[in-house]
Amino acid sequence: MRFEVSRVMDTIEQRLTTDVTLAQAVVDLADVARFVALDGGRPINLLRLGMVVDALSRYLIDAGAMLYPVVGREALSEAALTSKERMVLGRWADDGLIEVTPVVADRPVEIADFTGLPLIVVRDQPQFAARFPWLVDSPERVLRLTPRAGGAVLTPGGEPTPPKDGKERLVVKGTATLPIIPLEPADADAPAAEEASEPAASSAAPTSGAPSVSAAPASGAAGSSPASSGSSTSSASTDSADISEISESSEKAETEAAPKPSPRPSPAASKPAAPAAASQGGRPDGVQTFTARGSQRADRTRVMRRRFTRADPSGVGSALMAREWRCKEPDCPAFGRFRRIGQPVPRMRAGVPACPRHGEALKDIGLRPPAFAVSVVVEDLARRRFVVGADRAMVVGREPADPDDIAVGQWLHEAAAAWIAKEHLKLEVRDGRPVVTDTSENGTLIWKRSAPEIKEETERIYHKSYQLTGWDSVELYTGVELIVGDHRLQTIVGSEPASVLLDAPTVALRLVD
Repeated sequence: MRFEVSRVMDTIEQRLTTDVTLAQAVVDLADVARFVALDGGRPINLLRLGMVVDALSRYLIDAGAMLYPVVGREALSEAALTSKERMVLGRWADDGLIEVTPVVADRPVEIADFTGLPLIVVRDQPQFAARFPWLVDSPERVLRLTPRAGGAVLTPGGEPTPPKDGKERLVVKGTATLPIIPLEPADADAPAAEEASEPAASSAAPTSGAPSVSAAPASGAAGSSPASSGSSTSSASTDSADISEISESSEKAETEAAPKPSPRPSPAASKPAAPAAASQGGRPDGVQTFTARGSQRADRTRVMRRRFTRADPSGVGSALMAREWRCKEPDCPAFGRFRRIGQPVPRMRAGVPACPRHGEALKDIGLRPPAFAVSVVVEDLARRRFVVGADRAMVVGREPADPDDIAVGQWLHEAAAAWIAKEHLKLEVRDGRPVVTDTSENGTLIWKRSAPEIKEETERIYHKSYQLTGWDSVELYTGVELIVGDHRLQTIVGSEPASVLLDAPTVALRLVD
């Protein structure tokens, strides 16, 4: 059992970060560790953090979703924790994977304000609304963590809490949450189901063979705003206009069979809806979307719900994230000179940027180098998230020699593994923009999009470089893509992301009436 717990903690560790470029949500670690209602177990349990990671993955439909945890210093020595949990917390703190602060107070809300990240809470926090008015004005930025069927679910503020019986609603109206319901396998003899008012159209496409097939842009609302750190971000509102309505019969209807593969790329026939106007007053813009090429399979689940992903950073946050900071303590895990990963955002004390761990004023050492978050998307599901920076080039391939580079071999079928080279391409940052350089024998396909609503153009590069702009994506093989930034995909998935708690010995023992 000790080995199983250690393995689960190692899996959770891979999904934690305090790098504001990489993170996708912020949470008070001690609050969720003490949230007994999640599993009905011990008064405090570090495994509950894994339940939050799973809930975030399902909410974002991202198997590599990254969480920014904040914890008070007193929790590191909490007597109710096991010795193993205290050791793990200490390691995470020393490695800079969690932010340690003497007093948590409003620090998670401050991080969400500075960065635009969603805030995960177990209870409402009206006491901080005076300093952060968006807690009331933009409730969709707050994700409520609630127990459900032995697990956890995130619900944006302003939406009704999911039913306690764990059953999803089949008909969605207003601001209710749309379920992800697997379709039956495609049947060539069955007619296509009639689409409802605003579903995402999914056209069939091959998933194997030569990596040159057509792609169709999906309709979505517009609005993206890059963070000052250089990462490209987008945000989505949770208004009723962003909710797709479907009927039970349309979900259960069978879809048409996929056609034979086409050896040549062809432009999409359909055009997406015009982008919605960005909302004002600090509220997030509408989400921008385009369809991943692998998502055109007819036997996959249609995902029509657009979720809030990230808002614009506040003015103070943009200024803080544009600079690089140094703590007086040389070994500081957050702002020390030996930190290898990207920095967190400083804490403001009386108008002065300060180290959240040591409370000392931080030294401004210059402009922060540009950095971009990149997602590996395989068969329509984001599998892993990593950062490419001016000082951190990354090699992507089937099995790169350097373990710090990005290996995609574990998600490939036989044909894809034969096509993608061990070191297929290199991603780096030049002149403030990400650049891809092909290093393979089969080349790399660039899907050019200046905006999500325009028709794509393609270019295959062989042993040369290409600077990515706008909504460009990089394809290694059909259904294997690299997406830059937080551009939300309106996509189709066959199953929800795997849980980080698969090896947990007791996490699923909660009884459900």
